[in-house]
Amino acid sequence: MRRTVAVVLIALGVFCLVSAPMMRTWMSGSLMKTPLDYYNATVNTGEVTYFNIEDLEQVEDANVEAHSTLRADVASSTDDVVVWDQFTWIKDADTDFGISSTSRRAGHDRVTGEAVDCCDAMINEESVAQSGQAWKFPFMTEQRDYDFFETTVQEVVPMKFEGVEEIDGVEAYKFVQTVEPTVIDEREVPRSVAGLDGEGDVVGDETFSMVRTYWIEPISGTPINISEDHHRVVVVDGEEVLTLLSGELSFDDATRAASIENTEQARKVLPLLHSTLPVAALIAGAGLIGIAVILFVTGRGTARRG
Repeated sequence: MRRTVAVVLIALGVFCLVSAPMMRTWMSGSLMKTPLDYYNATVNTGEVTYFNIEDLEQVEDANVEAHSTLRADVASSTDDVVVWDQFTWIKDADTDFGISSTSRRAGHDRVTGEAVDCCDAMINEESVAQSGQAWKFPFMTEQRDYDFFETTVQEVVPMKFEGVEEIDGVEAYKFVQTVEPTVIDEREVPRSVAGLDGEGDVVGDETFSMVRTYWIEPISGTPINISEDHHRVVVVDGEEVLTLLSGELSFDDATRAASIENTEQARKVLPLLHSTLPVAALIAGAGLIGIAVILFVTGRGTARRG
């Protein structure tokens, strides 16, 4: 009888030992992928100073909204790479004046979130090869710096890890990207608008800088809060003569709540499959086999005495 029980325990123990790596690799790996049918809409809000190009006047401390939509291109995506199209427009919330709009398209790895050079990647309808983290961070984000693609200057700028914080009760890793003042274009403006003496127009450098902060839910690699402190100005002879857009925009309450809700399943399921259940299966498997060995040994001792 003991031998039979021991054999059953060994079989169960081996099953547990074999199941442990499968849970960690195959089962958790199949869930740690960005959905191919992904869609998301976000709203960032804040007080901003901007230049109204229609009225040729500076608008200060305006209530501004930045609306952004992300949609996966299912037909262009694969099992390993998902392609996202993004459209963002910034408007004055009180007057509905459209301040700016941008578009972006890129493919990125469904697990790591790193940009993949494919799929007609572009920014504002111009072909742009992109690298580094595209929109999100890897599943199981680490506490380290990451290269992150910045679309305005069109180059990789590091996202530096700056600690762990709670966002509405959820643990998040804080990453900060600092984009130093960079000339991105030339801008012709009337001298009177730029506050300069004389008649006619003046040509200056359009200069962009930003401090971007992401709070990443580390299991899913998803941002649950974003803050972007924009500063876009016209510079003539080394001096800022006109502010095109300056101020901080952050997720509004509804966007932040929805972002946290979207990570709930990952926060509950993935740690179980990635660590808790595999470790438990290893311990259980080793324990069952150990008990079986004891039954074999004690069973032989009993048989000899008999």
